[in-house]
Amino acid sequence: MPTIETLSERPKPVAPTTLGCEVLARFESEPDTLVIPVVDGNRPVGLVERTAFLQKIAARFGHALYDLRPITFAMDPEPAVVEAGVRIDAFCDIMLKGGPAALLRGFIVTHNGAYLGVGTAATLLQAVNTRQRQQNEELAEQAAILSDTRAQAIAAARAKSQFLAIMSHELRTPMNGVLAVAELLRRQPLNAAAQAHVQTIMDSSETLLRILQDAVDLSKAEAGELELNNTPTALRAVMDDIQSMWEPRASQDGVTLLVGYEGDTELAAVIDGTRLKQVFNNLIGNALKFARNGVVEAGLKAWVAGDRIHMEARIRDDGPGVEADRVDSIFEPFVHGSGPDGAGLGLSICSQVIDRMGGRIWAENNKGRGATFAFDLTAPRAVVEAETQSNVSDLSGFDLTSAPHILIVDDNATNRVVAQALCEMFGCSSELAEDGLEALQAVQESRYDLVLMDIKMPRMDGVQATQAIRALPGAVGRVPIVALTANADPEDAKHYLSIGMAAVVEKPIKPERLRMAMNAALSAAQEEAGDADRLSEDEGDRSAA
Repeated sequence: MPTIETLSERPKPVAPTTLGCEVLARFESEPDTLVIPVVDGNRPVGLVERTAFLQKIAARFGHALYDLRPITFAMDPEPAVVEAGVRIDAFCDIMLKGGPAALLRGFIVTHNGAYLGVGTAATLLQAVNTRQRQQNEELAEQAAILSDTRAQAIAAARAKSQFLAIMSHELRTPMNGVLAVAELLRRQPLNAAAQAHVQTIMDSSETLLRILQDAVDLSKAEAGELELNNTPTALRAVMDDIQSMWEPRASQDGVTLLVGYEGDTELAAVIDGTRLKQVFNNLIGNALKFARNGVVEAGLKAWVAGDRIHMEARIRDDGPGVEADRVDSIFEPFVHGSGPDGAGLGLSICSQVIDRMGGRIWAENNKGRGATFAFDLTAPRAVVEAETQSNVSDLSGFDLTSAPHILIVDDNATNRVVAQALCEMFGCSSELAEDGLEALQAVQESRYDLVLMDIKMPRMDGVQATQAIRALPGAVGRVPIVALTANADPEDAKHYLSIGMAAVVEKPIKPERLRMAMNAALSAAQEEAGDADRLSEDEGDRSAA
């Protein structure tokens, strides 16, 4: 196993006397820098973590407190420090025992006490993934000699996949608090500078979440567990969704984004629409990094041939292009383009997904400037019925005597605060419970219109609590329950719905997504109550007759 210095990065340190405004300018000019070390001479004395620092700056009087003061007033004075030569696996064990907060803070690597470099959660994930991939390759080479090597390789890949899934879940819990509070701040009447800082916090947090999800997806693909959920998917709607998602980001980056669809607007294919959007999202996100103040074109051409649909997708930018010696290897994990590219996982995920769909993906430099990333697919033709439009964006349309009264169930204090703030923003009143047992007792003692239920909790988890509530007699056993979970796996979501939950909302919580889920659950509960009342009236009429 390699030692810790092999995965350390070496950002230029700052002195203890460096002003806060200079560090802020550094973060703004280096969007991929997550931590900056503070070094006195050659001895590290602290660490400045991007998200924590920007939160301080974005707080009330943040600029006044930190802009013209030495960075020692805003740094972490006791960061994790590891001496070069320590094995990566041993260090990972130590960091994991410190909880997810330790990973998010980053760490400093020293050599004989002198500053050598820094590391972050992304570099640890990279090391784990690279090491496991090497082990899988070694096991595969032995397959010709040992008949059970393939089983060992799959078992190892599955173990890594499980580890990364757990890591993702644990990191999503604190990130839920960061993103949700940032979203609440964004909705406040802040000045332009503060709004920009809040947006930076949100962008940085979402970048970390995408890295985590990419790592989980990549490990699933290597273990042969990357499942596709093929359903009838309207291709024009896919491109409309992509345009809606990326136009604000492109405008923010000063890039002209042109999204096009060429083909019959009614065409639909039996394909995993979520994975198709994931490929487009990764390729467009990659293109935007290299097309600052330029142009990105994303197009999908589709036509029918027999009972199948042929699709050609092209994403073109006018940036510097791909280095010639990397064109053929750019879809390998941790291979970057001609500049910084996150953790280097996004393009590899695209390759894995398109390969799993039976398609082909490649990259090529344009004759002028920039590069084109392309993929071709074929899929069975399908028919998609037009969806009935409904207004599910507002909670005010309910015929209730008062605003909905919500029970929030979560063992994490930050998550409870965030959910309660969102409920207040939606005009709902709420009460709190810390685990399933408290929730079960609460619904029997008070009336609630809806329950927001976390899944992973001590004593009684969300699944057990839901099953116990559903077993209660009368209306209390029918109270709508919405799952709030960092377990984003589709199979988990299906299970939650099968035991009686009305909807599933993934953490970190998006306010609009939560509001729509609550609205749908409350609407369904109203309709069910109305049906029960009509049935009761009919039975009464028959008895009277």
